[in-house]
Amino acid sequence: MRFQSIALRGYRNLGSVRRTDWGPGLNLILGPNGAGKTNLLESLNVLSGWGTFSGRVSSAVAWDSPDGRALLAARTSGERDIEVSALLSSRMTLKADGERISGSDLRARLPSLSFLPTDIDLIDGPSSVRRRFLDRLCALCIPSYARRLSEYRQLVRHRVALLRQGRSPARTTPPFVRLGGWILESRRRVLDRMLEGLRTEPDFSPLSLPFPFVLRAEPEIPGSGSDFLLAALEATAEREARACRPLAGPHRDDLVVSCLGRPASAALSRGQKRRLVVSLILMAGRFVGTYLRARPVLLLDDLGAELDAAGRREAGSALLGTGWQVFVTGTENPFPEVPAQIYGLDR
Repeated sequence: MRFQSIALRGYRNLGSVRRTDWGPGLNLILGPNGAGKTNLLESLNVLSGWGTFSGRVSSAVAWDSPDGRALLAARTSGERDIEVSALLSSRMTLKADGERISGSDLRARLPSLSFLPTDIDLIDGPSSVRRRFLDRLCALCIPSYARRLSEYRQLVRHRVALLRQGRSPARTTPPFVRLGGWILESRRRVLDRMLEGLRTEPDFSPLSLPFPFVLRAEPEIPGSGSDFLLAALEATAEREARACRPLAGPHRDDLVVSCLGRPASAALSRGQKRRLVVSLILMAGRFVGTYLRARPVLLLDDLGAELDAAGRREAGSALLGTGWQVFVTGTENPFPEVPAQIYGLDR
């Protein structure tokens, strides 16, 4: 899939009306800080069903919008030709070919993956960054995943409130175990399928690293996710009461990245870690494209700033070689040796 063009009205700082035509391969959005590069990238994230980067819809409406709304529209092509629109006010309304559509259904038809500067910390960053990586893959591959994850987070908040009040959280345990166990199993199933797909595709080469790396979800679950979570809740009940928060569940999950039996954060140099992150992005895109039978769109905010010169050359060639439509923002061209369509923004 790819975006052919987008039109924006009343969206953040991008002017009253903006129309942009996009190229099929590597698209570079360049300009000084504050010019709206990330906002333009975010508009593509909205139009592919994910919403704003912050999750706050109303904040994306320009302060001088005459009707207090923002309207986004796009024409896409590829495996499917779709006309998409998004109306933002206090909430977001999505349409595909004139018909209302949910975000999960739109994501399945127009798959995209976004990576912000915080996502570059997949190796050194907190576990929440790696959970976000897994959650996006699951949300693309399992239509009900995003809704169930939202329900689970509400249960976590409810359980925390009961614990802080000194009350028993027992009534939240059955749905907590049911939903949490399902999420744990879904994450591991998607990760296993991604890794299995890579083993059967010898022609796929992520960026070069001095040695192979291993991915696994932690904690390991020997059987049913619900049974595992129930046992974990029982084992941590006393500590949970003292901490006033659940100490087991998907919100404590992690994705362990290791090289030669050591954590990648300790085994790799900074440059190697950045190459590994780009490799993980390419792996995720390849899996999504195979699973959904549609080439994904990659949205990468300021990727070049995190790579050295050699890494930028390698990443640019690898991104171009995917055949996918890729958007990269930056203050300057991160891939000068790679053919790309360049869009300049001024303040």
